[in-house]
Amino acid sequence: MTAPFQHILLIGATGSIGRYVLRALLAEPSFRVTILQRASSHTPLTSGSDSQDVRVITIDDSYPTDALVKAFTGQDAVISCVTTLSVANQHRFIDAAIAAGVRRYVPSEFGLNNMRPDAQALCSVFRDKGAVQQYLREKAAEGRIEWMSVSCGMWLKWSMQNDFLGMHVREKNKRRFVLWDGGRGRFSVTTEENTALAIVRALTRLPAETKNRNVLVQEFAVTQRELLEELKRQTGEEIVVEEVESEGTIKQLQAKAAEGDPAGTFGLIEAGFLTGRYGGHLEHEGEILTDKLGLERHSLKEVVADALASLQ
Repeated sequence: MTAPFQHILLIGATGSIGRYVLRALLAEPSFRVTILQRASSHTPLTSGSDSQDVRVITIDDSYPTDALVKAFTGQDAVISCVTTLSVANQHRFIDAAIAAGVRRYVPSEFGLNNMRPDAQALCSVFRDKGAVQQYLREKAAEGRIEWMSVSCGMWLKWSMQNDFLGMHVREKNKRRFVLWDGGRGRFSVTTEENTALAIVRALTRLPAETKNRNVLVQEFAVTQRELLEELKRQTGEEIVVEEVESEGTIKQLQAKAAEGDPAGTFGLIEAGFLTGRYGGHLEHEGEILTDKLGLERHSLKEVVADALASLQ
């Protein structure tokens, strides 16, 4: 029988999804959690991370290889929650994990199917994430490490807080919504909490089934049009609607991204989901493991209500 995962190191514990992952790791009594934190980081760690069972290792912002290997030594799994524009750095993390004898590496994936060539051609972030996953596949084939990624679609709460998925609804009476191609593209949605729990449950309940696999989770799939109608129903407000056509908008965003404008890159990530054409509707990409992992499914109504409450 395969030994259970016990010693878990988390990179990016204070980020958008990292803080949820940290909370889920700490709630699992069989884990011994280590946090890798950059020297320049002054963001407070999630509540509960002061537990005596949690070790914090501070590392130089350049992530020196020898320091990474030292930090990873003795860990069963390394989980990366690095920010979107830093995912390419993970090749060094993987090499260090191999050198340290880490059993499983979990890359910062958390989105659509980044192995699709059309998604990689659309946006550099999808391309970088796909390259990381391909690197892991090659190293796993050589027997040097195992891996597991989690694709979860989009988080509505984060999206609402960050004017994403066409939602610009943070200010009352100034709310607007940008519909792509009439808002008909369908994409997967998972809550941040269930995304984090999927990692924990994969390591504790389904370690063999999730080995060397992109784990797909989804609570429901939705279109922008359906999301807009639910927002209008819950806020009781009129929401100004703007419409864009994806083909021309994507060309404009790719030009911005080529000039180094992060707004162009994030706009292309948005396009990856909202058009429904690039692997963001995960039911069409493979088996959904939500139920096998024992994750509770929430409704669109519940998730929108929670997202609106987070704006207060």
